[in-house]
Amino acid sequence: MKLNRLTMAITLTLGSGLIASTASAAGLSLSQIGTAESVATAGAANVTNNRDSSAVITNPAALSGIAESSAVVGAQYLDVKSEFERYDLRDGSIGTAGQLMPHLSYAKRLNDDWVAGIAMHSPGGLGMSYDNGVAGGPANIINENNIAIVNITASASYQLNDKLSVGASVIAQYADLQVDLFQGTEQANTIEGNNWSPSFALGAMYQLSDSTNLGLTYNYGGKHELNLATRLPEPQTMDVNWPQSIELGLEQQLTSELTLMVSANWQQWSRYNDKYSDTWGGGIALSYQLNAWTLQSGFSLDSSPLAPADRDVILPLDQQWRFGLGALKTLDSGSVLGVAYQYQSLGDGKIDGSLNPIQPRGFYSDNRIHFITVSLSF
Repeated sequence: MKLNRLTMAITLTLGSGLIASTASAAGLSLSQIGTAESVATAGAANVTNNRDSSAVITNPAALSGIAESSAVVGAQYLDVKSEFERYDLRDGSIGTAGQLMPHLSYAKRLNDDWVAGIAMHSPGGLGMSYDNGVAGGPANIINENNIAIVNITASASYQLNDKLSVGASVIAQYADLQVDLFQGTEQANTIEGNNWSPSFALGAMYQLSDSTNLGLTYNYGGKHELNLATRLPEPQTMDVNWPQSIELGLEQQLTSELTLMVSANWQQWSRYNDKYSDTWGGGIALSYQLNAWTLQSGFSLDSSPLAPADRDVILPLDQQWRFGLGALKTLDSGSVLGVAYQYQSLGDGKIDGSLNPIQPRGFYSDNRIHFITVSLSF
């Protein structure tokens, strides 16, 4: 997730110094959509999945693969740990979070050409609590920060011919921010704000052969301007921008049991400001059919949008990689129950502080997320 320009300056006295701080909060863009297949394949299967209603979120054109109707209910639990080590002090900080994110989607075929669906899920956000402030050291300014992003998506797919379908989504995106400052002191303050913003996505799905599918999606992201409630002396606003993205995927059935999925993506992190770069990523996954069971595993990687000279503790984005595995079981009723686990590395996030004299210098010795997901499609 990306937080754009912050037009507020928190001017607070600490000891004899005057500190100007930005409260961007912890942000994370999720390739996982709260289904076992998405988590197990590290997101590599998202754009080509035409088997259930989760396509409302990942590629609206892929809804054309639904024969009659489909529904998916899922939940993913995130266990997050981020340990910041300062070069100049032994007094670092540990951030932790435990967060549950739901998935609900439903799609129905309207006629031979049209399929429509609706979904609710969280494309990202994070709530982090710090044992010694976000940056460690004596300041201890930001004790906890939370950003929640929730999408309500309505999608439709149209079958142009027996090989090509196209789709579009209309998205209502909700953003909620809360930052706790100087808790336990006389300067204690909370900054909070929320709003809704419209967005959209486009998709295409092409059946190259009986064993090969190609998928393509574009997602506009979202732009939010939050009016912040705070005890600061004048009105404050903050922009929270979700990056637009493009994803391309291929699904190739290698044998009657084994399927290969690969994907590539681009995200426009340069929308944040000039020091951020766009990121590129890719993933690969395998799915193996074993009677009523489907076993899946995947790996994906995204480049870093920041160099150490530009990185800060507010949003210390770095190269990320993910490894997932899971299993799907087809029940006697025809429903599919899935469980999956994924490990995501958020990188070491080195910060050299050369461009900002008050920026702490350090790195993240432990910076990861464990995902545990259960989903049911029927």
